[in-house]
This record gives sequence, C-alpha cells and structure tokens, in this order.
Amino acid sequence: MTQLIEARLEALEAESAIRKLKYTYLNACDQKDVETIKACFTEDAELDYPPIGKFGLEGLIDIFTQMAATTPITDVHQAHNGEINIEGDTATGFWNLGFATYDPRDKSFRLLSSFYHDRYRKTETGWKICYSRSEPRAIVDGSLAEDSIKAEWLAE
Repeated sequence: MTQLIEARLEALEAESAIRKLKYTYLNACDQKDVETIKACFTEDAELDYPPIGKFGLEGLIDIFTQMAATTPITDVHQAHNGEINIEGDTATGFWNLGFATYDPRDKSFRLLSSFYHDRYRKTETGWKICYSRSEPRAIVDGSLAEDSIKAEWLAE
C-alpha cells in the first residue's frame, strides 16, 4: 500500500511541476524574459509553431527575440484545460491556448486560439519541455482605427 501511495504522490508532484513549467514559460513570453524561456526547454527541444515554422531551441530564442523581446508589442498567453499524462520520467501534455497580441506602432492585433501538443522530460534540474507543437484553430487579425475596429477571421 505504501508503494502505491508513493507512486500516486510522485505522479501528482510531476503533474504539478509540469503545470508550473508551462505557466512559467507562458508568463516568461509575456514578460519578454528570454533566459527564463530558454530554461523551460531541453537543449535538444523540437518546436513546430505554424505558421512561424519548425526549429530547435536556438531558433525559438532567435524568433522570439526578433518578434517580441525587442519590440513594443504586448502579448498575453493563457493556457487552459491542461491534460497531462505521466509515464515515468517522460510525460505528454495537451493544452488549449488563448493568445492576444497588440502592436502599438500600427495599432494591429491578433487573437489566436490553438492547441498545444507537448512532450516533457524529467532532467537533473527538473521537468523540461522537449517537444511542442501548436495547432492553430482560430485566428483573427485586426487593427484599431479612430472610430472603429477592423478585423478579419483567418481560420478555415
């Protein structure tokens, strides 16, 4: 019985650590904290974020730095409905992401809904994301005008 309780406790602790990891990553994106973002991934992480592309960790950092960290853009990432499956020192995760971004330079915005399909690996320093694929579901691009909002639904 003790072993069963210990196994259940270990699984709950792993799930909690993975949820915190995902939230840490998304909050770091919103705070434009490149070092914290980098620390959330394994060195060999694979990422597939359409329509941006497929890349490794360094590619993610380069793209994030260009698109967000060095700009006045404001982003909001919100992950919901996380489903995490622990399998020893690996795990999978499925998340619903709500994303909004605003660029004050041209008053443009994007609202995005997507699914994240993640894989995690337990490392010496804790759980890390080793694979992440975004599956866009709905995209609305628009701009703010003096007396109106113009927006276009881009999802199929």
